[in-house]
Amino acid sequence: MELFAVEIRTAQWQPMILWYTSALNMKSAVRSEEEGYALLAGRGWRLSVLELQEDEPRDHSAISLALEVEDIVAARERIEPFLMEPPEPIETSDEGFLQWSTTDPDGNRIKLFQFVAVD
Repeated sequence: MELFAVEIRTAQWQPMILWYTSALNMKSAVRSEEEGYALLAGRGWRLSVLELQEDEPRDHSAISLALEVEDIVAARERIEPFLMEPPEPIETSDEGFLQWSTTDPDGNRIKLFQFVAVD
């Protein structure tokens, strides 16, 4: 398992990107204005900045960790005994990865993903 990125959800998407690229000299690796998503790269670390829509309720998550795993099914099975609620299903994205989300005891979102071949 490898930490892929720390995610920040914000209603100040553009100012946050400007701050991290200017103040911390991070580089924009991926940016989609339509989706409100930016992946910024620092030396040895990544930060995802996701635009929080005004009508979107904030959850209890202060941060969100994105963890890349080799086997998402095995990772989920390892985590299941520690969950307080039944696990969500593993989802398949159009972008070419499997994704499964859960939370830690404080309610911080933990997203595990596995890249897979897309036909």
